[in-house]
Amino acid sequence: MAEITDDIRERVKKIVCDILEVEPAELTETTVYTEEFDADSLAVIEILAALEDTLNVSIDQAEAPRMVSLASIYDVLAEA
Repeated sequence: MAEITDDIRERVKKIVCDILEVEPAELTETTVYTEEFDADSLAVIEILAALEDTLNVSIDQAEAPRMVSLASIYDVLAEA
């Protein structure tokens, strides 16, 4: 997935907000949700799985530690 469109950004943000149970206004592209919202590794794996299902992509679980903010998720998705 090379290009991360605005639609994909919105879908990713919705997934992350739903899993972390936070309001969209609380989450910026650079918010490190593992620190700000105490998201654990299970939440990160849930986000990864939801992204795979929703966006029909395959993400190596080894990428999970990188996926700690919206910006880093977009980077991983661009490489997927």
